[in-house]
Amino acid sequence: MSSPTKIVEKKEENIIRISLETPKQELSIYQHPEANESFLENHSTVKDVVECLETIENANKTDSSKDRKKSSVDMADLDFVVTKRIKRNSAFIRRNKTRKVPSNTNQFTFMRQVDPDPDDRILARKQREDVAETFRRMGNFEYRKINFGLAKDYYTKGLEYIKDTPVLYVNRAMCYIKLREYKLSIMDCDYVIAKVDENYLRAWLYRAVAYKRLNDEANYEYSVDQARRLNRSEAAFIDDFVDKMRSLL
Repeated sequence: MSSPTKIVEKKEENIIRISLETPKQELSIYQHPEANESFLENHSTVKDVVECLETIENANKTDSSKDRKKSSVDMADLDFVVTKRIKRNSAFIRRNKTRKVPSNTNQFTFMRQVDPDPDDRILARKQREDVAETFRRMGNFEYRKINFGLAKDYYTKGLEYIKDTPVLYVNRAMCYIKLREYKLSIMDCDYVIAKVDENYLRAWLYRAVAYKRLNDEANYEYSVDQARRLNRSEAAFIDDFVDKMRSLL
């Protein structure tokens, strides 16, 4: 058994231990860890990072300014002569664009596009002829109203659909004569004679009229002679036309 003296000593040790531990408990209760401001006494690493970034940025600006100075060229140092100005062809640029091909294109469809069916060509031709004929009638209507400029425009629109018809060309040629644009009239008549129908009577007669108005007697006589030679069955009509033309001059 323990003696009364040892029991008293243990109690005193417990009392001393409790008295020594009390300040630590009070510190943990009354001083929150976030209230510790000792970090303010240390060196700031944030400031170092900011200064480093500023140094890098300034260095990049310096390098770019040096590059600009190197790339700048003084025009006085160049020695060249402009010999030709090349104009870009916008149509050529557009053709460089890739064309989308339908995913269902097969050999049959491809051959139909390369060599369309004759019936399809005939139908497309008929539709273009109908549109051109409509513009021809509209032009004739305006010609009878003495609106020669508008009539000429309608004939021109008709030629956008059918280019191998002599009627629209000679009708436009007569409008040019009425508008005193004789050289343009001769161009239309020459096109019909050279490209469409060499024997076309009205082309030779309107050509004769245009040259007569230009006081070109040689080409006038040649046009009348060709009209007679190539259209012998129309001799009476040609004589009547020439007489009326002379009476109007």
